[in-house]
Amino acid sequence: MFSSRACMALVCVPCKIQRCIAHESRSIITMRLNQTFRFISLLPATLLIVPALLLGTSSNGSAHPHVWVDYSLEARFDRNGLTGFQHRWVFDEMFSSQIMEMFDADSDGFFSPEEIEEVRQGAFAYLREHNYFIHIKIDGHDFTVQYVQDFHAAIDGHQVIYEFFVPCTVAAVATPKTIHLLVADMEYFVDMSFLDGGLTIQGREFVDVEHEFASGKAFSFWGGSWTPEYFTLRFHKTS
Repeated sequence: MFSSRACMALVCVPCKIQRCIAHESRSIITMRLNQTFRFISLLPATLLIVPALLLGTSSNGSAHPHVWVDYSLEARFDRNGLTGFQHRWVFDEMFSSQIMEMFDADSDGFFSPEEIEEVRQGAFAYLREHNYFIHIKIDGHDFTVQYVQDFHAAIDGHQVIYEFFVPCTVAAVATPKTIHLLVADMEYFVDMSFLDGGLTIQGREFVDVEHEFASGKAFSFWGGSWTPEYFTLRFHKTS
């Protein structure tokens, strides 16, 4: 982002004007991105829940998405048990174009390390307030995602891709452990769609693990009117 001091420091007046205009454009896009994500926290849940109850439908039925994400996961294990989940999000082309317009400053179709950090700060870090749309239960107990690691952003054609790791340490013992994982925006402002075959397991040599992707009692909302599909992993230490 260009500060007004940085603009004044430029020698060429036309360049100063161009850079300042670029700054203003980036500020406008920043505002649009913030509006996209902050709308989720500003919208009262009752605006979605009450119509759903009156109509006998889920909250999803009374809202509609503005951003679409196809996601995949990798569950990672080591000799001690589960270490966490690697996430890969592929954004729709419209939202991707906004991200690229804002953060690919040189329009080379590639995010430099500096640009990736700007993407993280300007169009990802805010999602911490919503647990990054990630909901986890460990043996029936809620696990809150406090932070993520190794954030990376890339451009693939006309789409932007986020990759990041969510630490979730669960020791593998002789007794099976059960992990439920739901990736969803509860207000359905962002549509999170799981890619077929998008779950892989790293470290199978350390644990016996089975998994499924289906709806169930672990995540059921509004009196059962919305029962989204989620991941269930059961694992125990290899004998």
